[in-house]
Amino acid sequence: MTTHSRPFRPASLCALALPFALLAACGAEPAAPSPRAAVTRPEIDDPSRFGGTIELRGALEQAEQGSLLVMLRGVGQSAPLWAYIIDLRDPTAELSGLVRRDDGSRALHFTLDRTTTLIGAPLPHDVAFELAAVYDPDGDIDSKDGQLRASAPARRGDLAIRVELGTP
Repeated sequence: MTTHSRPFRPASLCALALPFALLAACGAEPAAPSPRAAVTRPEIDDPSRFGGTIELRGALEQAEQGSLLVMLRGVGQSAPLWAYIIDLRDPTAELSGLVRRDDGSRALHFTLDRTTTLIGAPLPHDVAFELAAVYDPDGDIDSKDGQLRASAPARRGDLAIRVELGTP
């Protein structure tokens, strides 16, 4: 090697290539943002089903606003394992099982399984379950202001659970 020659340095190539890469990118279409990794919940492979009727009583027979939360949880627990919510202001609430009978009473016919739950977790095998119904008048389940609650024992495969929710 002579005193005037320089050793090969890969960094030198990068310095030469950078201006050409920038020029080439100027006329290019902007790259689409890469999709964020989807948040995945655990696959629920449990074929269990729970179903029945929540009888709405008192003022709930006429309620036109608020939300009904139907949830499956362990007995004595507050966190749901499976759940879904019905907005009473939604004109299609009857598609979710809300019915008005000829006598003026209302009820929610529900089925809770891995396909209907908004909150999904694998069900533990060594826990006693209960089906809980919660009415929230302002539609914000987290507010807990003025909520009415009721629950009944639930077993896997029980499609005749009956809960009465409301005021006397």
